[in-house]
Amino acid sequence: MRRMILGCGIAALAACGFDGDDAPEGPLGGSLTVTGNVVDFETGAAVTGTASVSTSGLLGGPSVTTQGAAFTITGIPENSAFQVLAGAPPTHRSTFSSTVVVEGDSLDGVTVPAVSEAFLARIATAFGVTPTAARGVLFVRAVDAAGMPRANVAATTFVITGGVVGPKFLDANLNPLPTATATTASGWAVFFEVPAGVAALGAPANATVEMATSPINAGVVTLADATVTDGAQVLPTNVSFLATVFPIFSARGCIACHSGGGIGKDLGGLHLDGGANLAYRELVEERPNTRVKLVTPETSLVLTHPSREDPPDRHPNITFASPADKDFLKILVWIREGAKNN
Repeated sequence: MRRMILGCGIAALAACGFDGDDAPEGPLGGSLTVTGNVVDFETGAAVTGTASVSTSGLLGGPSVTTQGAAFTITGIPENSAFQVLAGAPPTHRSTFSSTVVVEGDSLDGVTVPAVSEAFLARIATAFGVTPTAARGVLFVRAVDAAGMPRANVAATTFVITGGVVGPKFLDANLNPLPTATATTASGWAVFFEVPAGVAALGAPANATVEMATSPINAGVVTLADATVTDGAQVLPTNVSFLATVFPIFSARGCIACHSGGGIGKDLGGLHLDGGANLAYRELVEERPNTRVKLVTPETSLVLTHPSREDPPDRHPNITFASPADKDFLKILVWIREGAKNN
């Protein structure tokens, strides 16, 4: 099955978000289309019957049509990252895909896996777990920097809270391995009894793990890729606003919306297209302790609005898929270092 990864240029519509103003109407920065098929997670074959398809991570939701296993999603803003929620009852459980990314072009032939009820029941029995209706199931695939499944990732690498059961591991053929303590060639780890809301992996002591903050619904399966590299996370230091932070707004597409004029422009009254000094003033000085918060940097709107939150804010889509996003960390450290105009 085709893997859908969150890449570098993701969902970059606004790295600085709303300040309580109304969300814009209509797609921002263009209107793209994604077409594809819902497939069985285990076999990769198209599901039988009519698939149920919707999206998560796009404000308002685009238009979705289905015919059998095939789906068409229209009205997607450029530079968007989102999940597809797909199922085919009664045979396949509703399943959130790993992140789908559109940049400047529409996508064709996207495959969205759905986990079958039979497969889920089989592995739950093998692992001695009885899933409850109020919680979700999270499948995490450990991958390397090239996006290939990574074996021998220890259970201690997967740091997650909420009283979950797991990780449990699947072998190279997706069979359950009740006594395994690390990933196999498939890379898959499974967590049962995950609280509804959003799920993220924490930072282990001896590895760097980047997984998109992912939606968890009661009774629903969520798929996610986690890039695992050896060695503890190393944060940047001496971050310059001019040389490091300001270029992020262009590279991640933020200026397309924060430039004034037209649908989706001037979001939250924030302009990022007038040069570094103007952007700094609007971020730090125009609304003190709002867009940038020196006391609690992680709660700065420049970071929270373009990230997935539960409940979601009115930001049109997701820019920073996880707190381990490299650009997220650059901005975070810049704020921790005093948010200087340097």
